[in-house]
Amino acid sequence: MFNHIRGTAINLEFEAEAEAVTGMDADAWMDARKPAFEAITADGGLPLFERLSAAGGYDFDMDALFEFGLQRLLDGMETLIAGTR
Repeated sequence: MFNHIRGTAINLEFEAEAEAVTGMDADAWMDARKPAFEAITADGGLPLFERLSAAGGYDFDMDALFEFGLQRLLDGMETLIAGTR
């Protein structure tokens, strides 16, 4: 759990630094690279990546990503603890 929290904090720091340097938030950065991502999926060699990309863009909501990951960790710990009784 500590690494999940620490990893999220590090990513928030990197994201803030990148935004300060480039003047672009994560969504603007991804929009600027859309042609490169489309080129990656053009040959059909990455069908899952293509489906995920086409399914509504990208979500850089770090709060939502943190909450999702934390819930998975807590669910796993609950199962682990329940199995030891």
